[in-house]
Amino acid sequence: MHNFLGTYTSRYSDYDGYWLFGMAVDTIDDLDIDLLHAGDSSIGATPDAFVVRLATERFADQIEKAGLSISCLREARLSITKSPVVTRGVVNGHVCVGNDIRFAVRAILDLGKTHETATSVFVAPHNPRTEFRSTRHKRPSGPQGGTVDRRED
Repeated sequence: MHNFLGTYTSRYSDYDGYWLFGMAVDTIDDLDIDLLHAGDSSIGATPDAFVVRLATERFADQIEKAGLSISCLREARLSITKSPVVTRGVVNGHVCVGNDIRFAVRAILDLGKTHETATSVFVAPHNPRTEFRSTRHKRPSGPQGGTVDRRED
């Protein structure tokens, strides 16, 4: 579970070459994502929709890497909660206004054992003046960058 959250919230989770959560922070308040039912695989045209799709994809990938099958899970949910408190943080050396977002994942195995973990990340709204587009993007315009301020719960 820890690896899933680390991978999902990393700078490699990008949308149009920029960190996904900076693109979606203004519209995220409280999300509950069923990680076992991906839904429509065509979803992803907006940052908000991509938040959901990427969560299910990354979770399935981490379960597979752990040598497990999705079928051995009874339930798996990701809760994403944005703190209503506006705070300051640093993004690429620039002080920015943003919010702490808590990511909590909970999985119940078919035998009833529960695994849970959570992390909090400072997220500032996307600002192309302080962020660099990922070099993985098809139209790279600058060096890969981005910082994540992570606090384990």
